[in-house]
Amino acid sequence: MPRARLGDGSWQLEDDKLAALRAKIKKGHMTLGEVYGPPLYGIKTGLNEAFIVSRERRDELVARDARSADLLMPFLRGENIKRWRVESEDLFLINIPRGKVKIEDYPAIRDHLLPFKDKLEARATKQEWFELQQAQLAYQPAFARPKIVYQDICNSSPFWLDKSGSFLANTCYFVASGEPSLAALLNSKLAWFYWWSLTTIARGGYLRLFTQFIQTTPLPEETENHKIGVLADLCQSAASEQQGIIGSVLRRIPDLYPPGRTPKLTNRLREWWKLDFKSFRDEIKKAFKADIPLKQRSEWESFLREESEKVRRLTAEIEQAEREIDAVVYKLFDLTPDEITLLESSLAGQY
Repeated sequence: MPRARLGDGSWQLEDDKLAALRAKIKKGHMTLGEVYGPPLYGIKTGLNEAFIVSRERRDELVARDARSADLLMPFLRGENIKRWRVESEDLFLINIPRGKVKIEDYPAIRDHLLPFKDKLEARATKQEWFELQQAQLAYQPAFARPKIVYQDICNSSPFWLDKSGSFLANTCYFVASGEPSLAALLNSKLAWFYWWSLTTIARGGYLRLFTQFIQTTPLPEETENHKIGVLADLCQSAASEQQGIIGSVLRRIPDLYPPGRTPKLTNRLREWWKLDFKSFRDEIKKAFKADIPLKQRSEWESFLREESEKVRRLTAEIEQAEREIDAVVYKLFDLTPDEITLLESSLAGQY
């Protein structure tokens, strides 16, 4: 490998053909950072147990003092962010930036935080005991606007266009853009190929998608991106519908658990749509120490078959749309058939 390719940044240990392809992808294109600014990162509370609350607790605080709603923002952690979708835990952040809130004006919030006062005062940084450690005040308005969100450690592209106005944990990053076409590009094989030799690689082949890498992502001309934006919307809609189906079945499976005990779902049951009915029954027996009641077996078999077919149909729709996105992105970067084959073969087992 030429010595010139060993610079001050990440070493790119790859053959000349792959290096030439990556150079072609970069050449003549503006970067994500130049067009949208560098990706931004989420909030560090300094004590999550104090500032992050459930929906139930949020509603209790608002019931006690309606003004509490002004400080309670929908909240996502890195593990909630998936490709094309979010798996929300229905959490809320008590959003109190430095110097912006008089805590006595919010008695319910104050009373909630008071039991944590000693721990809050022991934080390493200096702020009022009731304030967030790093509230990212300079770009707080960007949290409330549409944005492209992703987690910082992943083994495939994890981008999701957030239109919910959620605030984010510091295990999340986001691009201050609501353009579906950009989400499509970032979830493409070409983008993953571009990052693969740049980013830090964690155990198990997971990439670290830090700002310093993502901001260098080359972008095609915006005027040519409409089609992949439509495809991105399709992927997000299908992924959301699919997640709803999966979640509804997961909420019903515990009904099969014997009374008086707390059900625990195995990983195989969490992926119920991948099991035929016999395998599902076997897993229920193993996990719940009980079989599906005889009178319910026919109903459950039909129910699982119908819901599994829906999940598979939506999976196929997403995969087809992703293939179309990749084809358009390859065209936007003027890749030849041989270059496409080289790119995709280099990702075998990595994507």
